[in-house]
Amino acid sequence: MEATPSSPRDRAEEALCSLGLNRSAARLYLALMERHPATGYELAARSGVPRAAIYHTLNTLEKEGLVSRIQDNPARYEPLAPDRLVELFSARMKRHIEELRAGLENMARPVAPAGTWNVVGYERLLEQARLLIAGSRRFVAVSGWQRELLALQADLRQAVQDGREVIVFSFTPVPADCGRVFSYDIPEDELERHWPHKLILVADGAAALMGNASPDTENRAVLTRENALVEMAVSNIVMDLTLWGQRFHQDTAPVVSALTTWLAPVEQLASSSARLDS
Repeated sequence: MEATPSSPRDRAEEALCSLGLNRSAARLYLALMERHPATGYELAARSGVPRAAIYHTLNTLEKEGLVSRIQDNPARYEPLAPDRLVELFSARMKRHIEELRAGLENMARPVAPAGTWNVVGYERLLEQARLLIAGSRRFVAVSGWQRELLALQADLRQAVQDGREVIVFSFTPVPADCGRVFSYDIPEDELERHWPHKLILVADGAAALMGNASPDTENRAVLTRENALVEMAVSNIVMDLTLWGQRFHQDTAPVVSALTTWLAPVEQLASSSARLDS
């Protein structure tokens, strides 16, 4: 199982590790952030890093520019301020990305973008969902469960604030201020007895992410820009919205129309069909 960090400190530790620090260095920096200045002895007691590795790890952090020794006998350390830390990693990441871009552009046989891409792992699912939301220009439509919608809450809110249309359907309770919400408000633990978590997300009618949403490394989903598959994703959300409207006696026609403007006008074609008049 792929555990989701449970606290801000845990999330900060995971983020530092993903940016290249080893576990001991990440824990040591965070322990120093919580109380500073501090000696190696004090940090060993608070960080959980073995005492034998403290000074080697501190030296590594000092060479990386993440801590500074401000006193000798005994040596005391200060952490790089959080805003400076973010600036430092942002600059390094930007430089690495530019180096990667330059290297790839000079390689032969460029790879054509795939119309459909397998997404493996729960964190990768959420990552791709965030990228789709951030890259949308007109609208985002999503069908999901409370757990996944909470994970995407900030991204959906940002899309709303930026003036994009955000439509959210769920059988479970939905976080507030995430867009136009249509929910059955069924407690998630009750629904889990019958169905597994799934996520469908459509951005601008041009791309869709759909699949299971199980919090483990083997979770499987699909990211696609194939028109037929994107239409299937939209049709699934439209069906859920339509049934929700029928059950709660609410008019969902306006939102359904907004989602289907770029699809074939089936109702119009059907109403003019001679077969329906006979």
